Amino acid sequence: MIETIDRRVFGAIEFVDDVTEARVLAPLTVQAPGVGLMRSQSGFYVIRTFDGHDDYTRAFDDAPANPPRTDVAMTVQDPERRYLPRGFTVALPRLLRTPTSPVTDADNAVKPVQVRLSPAASLTLRGTWAAMRLRVVVDAAGPEVGLANVLVEATPAVTGLTVQRTMTDFNGEALVVIAGAPPMLPDPGPAGLTREFKVALRLVLDKDVVRRSTDPSIPIPDPKRVLDRLAAMVPADPDPAVTAVDAGEQLLSAGTSRRSLAKVSWT
Repeated sequence: MIETIDRRVFGAIEFVDDVTEARVLAPLTVQAPGVGLMRSQSGFYVIRTFDGHDDYTRAFDDAPANPPRTDVAMTVQDPERRYLPRGFTVALPRLLRTPTSPVTDADNAVKPVQVRLSPAASLTLRGTWAAMRLRVVVDAAGPEVGLANVLVEATPAVTGLTVQRTMTDFNGEALVVIAGAPPMLPDPGPAGLTREFKVALRLVLDKDVVRRSTDPSIPIPDPKRVLDRLAAMVPADPDPAVTAVDAGEQLLSAGTSRRSLAKVSWT
């Protein structure tokens, strides 16, 4: 006899390479207290159980369209260290669309939650990418000490290219990749063409997660939370919890990788 067990799932998570926008198919380590996850063959992480909501998984005809929700903090790490570890939050249960209650894709139970993963500094580069290996260190005398979990924003001065964001790793190193950089650009100089373009750098330092590389414990950051906390800062605050530092401009070009060092004050 074959027994059929029907259960409603809470949704799914899709991890995406932030540079190529391709789904990450290699196994990842996802931690979510109180949540049961199962990795599918296609690389989705299906949310099968959520503590305290077992009745919801068994309800079909009378499932509530807008059940009480909880923001669940999760973390993801790549065992192969191709991607940086990061935190993220998922509101559970996900919402069901009804004729009278439309739902955005960000909350739709039948749409996966997309979580973007930034490349680690050791990631193999493609030949057409413009890349910069940036190290952020404490501006102080003595041996260089890296700063982990600094959010790096890189804004290319090229039409059609958008702001790229990543984080520094436990050594204070970040890999900034501009994947769509054209091989040649117009230039006002005598040659009329150039391979180089400017990239403006901004560093965001959140006291909740930034640590010296020599510290014994380094938390896993949630980049979205860092940006949300920055947006909520009061400009006149004499001791802000989150600060943004202009790190100047760098020259990059397609098909090359360059190194850069940024020194910031940190106590």
